[in-house]
Amino acid sequence: MTTDPTQPDSQETTVSAASSDDATSQVAAAAVTPVAEATSDSESVGARIREKMSAATEALPQPEETVSAPAARRGPVEIPKEDDLEAGLEAEIAAAMSGDIPVPVAVTEEPTAEDDAAGSAKEIAVGSKVKGVVQAVHNGEVFLEAGLRHNIVLQLTQFPEGKHPAVGDQLDVIIDSAGADGLIKGRIPRARHRAGGNWESLAAGQVVDCLVTAVNKGGLQVTVSNLRAFMPASQVELGFAGNLEQYVGQKMSVQITEVNPKKRNLVVSRRALLQAERAEGETDFWGKVEVGQDFPGIVKTIKDYGAFVNIGPVDGFLHIGEISWSRINHPKDVLSEGQQIDVRILKLDSEKKRISLGMKQLAQNPWASASERYAQGRNVSGTVTRLAEFGAFIELEAGLEGMVHISELAWRRVGNVGEILTVGETREFQVVEVDTKRKRVSLSLKALEKRPEPPKPEKAEEAAPATPEEPRKPRNTNLRGGTGGSGKGGGLFGNPSDFS
Repeated sequence: MTTDPTQPDSQETTVSAASSDDATSQVAAAAVTPVAEATSDSESVGARIREKMSAATEALPQPEETVSAPAARRGPVEIPKEDDLEAGLEAEIAAAMSGDIPVPVAVTEEPTAEDDAAGSAKEIAVGSKVKGVVQAVHNGEVFLEAGLRHNIVLQLTQFPEGKHPAVGDQLDVIIDSAGADGLIKGRIPRARHRAGGNWESLAAGQVVDCLVTAVNKGGLQVTVSNLRAFMPASQVELGFAGNLEQYVGQKMSVQITEVNPKKRNLVVSRRALLQAERAEGETDFWGKVEVGQDFPGIVKTIKDYGAFVNIGPVDGFLHIGEISWSRINHPKDVLSEGQQIDVRILKLDSEKKRISLGMKQLAQNPWASASERYAQGRNVSGTVTRLAEFGAFIELEAGLEGMVHISELAWRRVGNVGEILTVGETREFQVVEVDTKRKRVSLSLKALEKRPEPPKPEKAEEAAPATPEEPRKPRNTNLRGGTGGSGKGGGLFGNPSDFS
């Protein structure tokens, strides 16, 4: 059997076509296989894809073995259907085809309870202050929503009786602890914490009750539950605490400032608690206070120029001129430290936190009706309070003082005020003038006396008889010098010819 060399061998063509189809299928399978493997094994995805593609390429017929055939006689090559792949896997395959090393796909997992607790611990810190809304009150606990992963739990016993919170109330709380189980415990500011007698239940910032047992070097020795603690002398009061013995045996609320279970070191402070209470009270005070309001106060310190008065959470200054309508030499004449008084707000400076107080404004101003009670020409009674060179000051009533000039003491000329008046003496005077604007009352003492008549001129004394004049002595002419006389003597001074 002869074979026409010009006709293509059908058998060979069929084999070539089949081989071509198989090779194409292998290439497509090699391209799809890494996709499945990439989902199960994430390491070296690109290397495996290159390895399979290399093996599929070697399976293809070489150029010398391939027999050309008309395109019309070739059978259609079936292209495998495209699988729906994830975007991450498609990116890996594309990177592998281009020769780049793929980046492993990061799988996002749902956060666990441990992750929540760790995240909550990162977001908040023990001792930090947050604001939240009450979500529920159940079984003696208050659950607060503060924007964290878990609610904050507060004990209902922290709130005073009759002031328990309700759902929807907004509270400021301090974080006490954030456990690994996701439980966040908090407390309201200044809430008392019941120490359980173990170090694990204590944390810095907690407010606990303690008992002062003894005076130690530099402070007080106290007990918190059955744990021994120390309170420095500088942390007992807001100011200086002089006698520490007076605190022995007293129960007081303090704030924990340092806890070290390993060293068994527990330090507390009463001053920190007082400062926190005062700072909170100051904020409320400055938001409500107005000029003209009256407050009860306690005198703290007395100076020469005034006194400092405590009116709740803040201190104000009471000037000596605002203590009384009467003239006083020193604030101690009217006030004493620890005395309780009523004061009025005169001036406010919220930026500098300064308050000016007045005390005399609570009493009636005696000058308001002074012109009616002390009309001109009226006789009044007063007490001499001070003497001066120009006159004397007379107290007519509390807060109202007049003055009598030295020229109004007597009809005669007075050289010294003390000749007529003495301090403490009560006399009657006549009102000469009242000036309510300048707060002055002019008085007169001589107006109460009858003006004396001017003295009559005395008659001229009779002239005494003139005594006869004694005869003059004769002049001594024997005296030298001068211009009188004649003779050789008596030359003129300065005339040399007279003495030649």
